[in-house]
Amino acid sequence: MPIFTKPIVIVGSGLSALMLARMVRTCLKEDTPILFIEQESTIGGQFRSFNYGRNRIFDYGMHIYYESCIPEIDRLFTDIFSEDQWNILEGNRKDIAGLFINNRLQQNTPYVDLRQCEPEFRKRCISELFLHIEKNLTCHNPLAKKFQNTAYGATLSQFGEYITEQVFVPVFEKLYETHPSLLAPLANYLTTINRIALFEPDMALELMHSEAFRSRICYPDQLNLPIQRDNDQRGFYPKTFGMARVIEKFRSILERENCQFLTSSRVVSVTEKDGTISSIQTQQGEQAAKAIEVDRLYWTAGIPKLAKLLGISLKDMPYDQNNKDIYYVNMLLQTPPRMGELYYFYCFDPSYRSFRVTNFSNYCPSAGSSQGFPICMEMWMRKEDPKELMKIIALAQKELTRFGVLTEGGSVLFAKAEKVAAGGFPLPSINNVQFLESARDQIQQKKISNLEMFGVYSAKNTFFIKDILTDAYRKLGLDR
Repeated sequence: MPIFTKPIVIVGSGLSALMLARMVRTCLKEDTPILFIEQESTIGGQFRSFNYGRNRIFDYGMHIYYESCIPEIDRLFTDIFSEDQWNILEGNRKDIAGLFINNRLQQNTPYVDLRQCEPEFRKRCISELFLHIEKNLTCHNPLAKKFQNTAYGATLSQFGEYITEQVFVPVFEKLYETHPSLLAPLANYLTTINRIALFEPDMALELMHSEAFRSRICYPDQLNLPIQRDNDQRGFYPKTFGMARVIEKFRSILERENCQFLTSSRVVSVTEKDGTISSIQTQQGEQAAKAIEVDRLYWTAGIPKLAKLLGISLKDMPYDQNNKDIYYVNMLLQTPPRMGELYYFYCFDPSYRSFRVTNFSNYCPSAGSSQGFPICMEMWMRKEDPKELMKIIALAQKELTRFGVLTEGGSVLFAKAEKVAAGGFPLPSINNVQFLESARDQIQQKKISNLEMFGVYSAKNTFFIKDILTDAYRKLGLDR
């Protein structure tokens, strides 16, 4: 396949990269050829699907497109199919999430619900929260100040010492195997660790008239939440199951728009001169590297890789490895999983290895059929845990039964475990955030005129795809 002369090169082909190309074509109305370089054999990143044949399709965990609330961006996604080809999730049904904690599956809220705890413990938590809010109105928590800019400090500021230590420190340690004083505040928002359910609905509504309480407590009945939202953000998922269908549609549109994909390829070097990248060297499989002249280089494939190519040394910067082995365990159940209306739930109980369980057919009814009901369990295994795939599947099935999602003796028609590529879920430690920010800043200091970074931490507080797309919108000058 011929390589374009001086294309815009986009390294990476996840959803944000595909959307970036569509912004260039549709919003900027540029016709410069675009070349994607993707190290995997398929495009789409985490928005791909596993397809085992015989209608055994599973997404890479739970992935729904949630609007950025910038119509010019969102139309690039939603218009690829007609409206009747989408499951449109809105209002209280936009995101129905639960939580397994204290040996109980919460279907009413994804936040820790303390109403079912021992009465004396609940009373103490209520008292401590009121006292903490009263004190915070006049002075700062000294312990929170000591640990400011950490997940621990953020949680202390939110809830005070008692609730932080009794409720949330064990959750952080279960998820990340480290104390939250070593984690960045980002960790508070990756899962549901920034609010609690303490009060019955009527009392919660009364208290939520106060901003101090509204930012700390949740309404304990998510499907009947009466509060007006700040925006009308919706979720989109194709009516025919499989996010890969979205990626395939993007590819067909982009190929018609003068875009080309080089898969199983990686950038092995860049040629920089006078503040401009003139060319890159790419290698596909075991073939010899090839030089490609570059008009612009848009990098979406991770900041450390780019820094290394630009000769920036990262070896002296501390970086904390995620010691967990992460697996997707995809199962086809004979009967619908017992999850009520939940799309997914997190597991915060420390004795379990499950991180999240997703029931695809609750937000895409076509996923379930007489041939079975697909679910995905994201398993975060520790160093001492078994490595054999069959043992991991057996553990996932055992935990699914303990959750009550699978009835005792319930039939699993099909199961397959897939290990996540090296790196997996990034550890949101202070060291890692500083590592990424330092690498990003050093790249920016080079002032390369035809290079732009997009993706996780390509700008401050940019992690979720909504933030990444909003950042891309700004960097392309579309907000002017």
